[in-house]
Amino acid sequence: MSGIEDIASRIVAEVKPYTMAPPESVATTVRLALETFEENRNGDFVECGTWMGGSSFAMLLAQRYKFGRILKPVWMLDSFQGLPPADDRDGPLALQYQRAVDAPHYFDNCTAPLPQVREAIRQFGFTDSEAIVVPGWFNDSIPVHRDELSRRGIALLRIDCDWYEPVHYVLTELTPFVVDEGAIILDDYYAWDGCARATHDFLSQNDFSWRIRSMEKFYGAWMIKRSHRVAAL
Repeated sequence: MSGIEDIASRIVAEVKPYTMAPPESVATTVRLALETFEENRNGDFVECGTWMGGSSFAMLLAQRYKFGRILKPVWMLDSFQGLPPADDRDGPLALQYQRAVDAPHYFDNCTAPLPQVREAIRQFGFTDSEAIVVPGWFNDSIPVHRDELSRRGIALLRIDCDWYEPVHYVLTELTPFVVDEGAIILDDYYAWDGCARATHDFLSQNDFSWRIRSMEKFYGAWMIKRSHRVAAL
């Protein structure tokens, strides 16, 4: 295996208790995070919808194991109060999910107790400036940090907020700060109709030709911020 594959395998095992993302998704997140250094892309890492923090931790661990230290912080944005209500744009499966409160995969509507997340950060040995926790609904938290994110830039944006409204909001508010050639991960593109609809609407409304790329086994998708096709896809 290559160095990145070895690192990804190790990280997948370490963050498993803190994520609902399958191994293929975590491994892709690790690879895309490390590519930002290979390509010398400026900016921080941002995840919107962290749950217990597993994918955010994966981006930090990738740096620790590759470079011996954290070079780019991860902004961890989440309500830590669970998901907002789904609506018709999110599809019948999403509405059914929020009604089935006793289902094994309900996870208390994806609620992540903030003290437990902070304890996990402490156990991994990340500092507050490496794992930047931003609690609150996105339409409250993002405007507060918009200027700083604009100044610092975003090298990799991971969107894991399920429903149409938050996905569309995050794409609208944060992709302007993603650097050219930066990756945007869409964790729920295949899982929920709302995420797919929000992505397509956003691209169409802004006349963007960004190509959507599928992860292995369709465990999510990602796209590159690129104004037009160049020699390579």
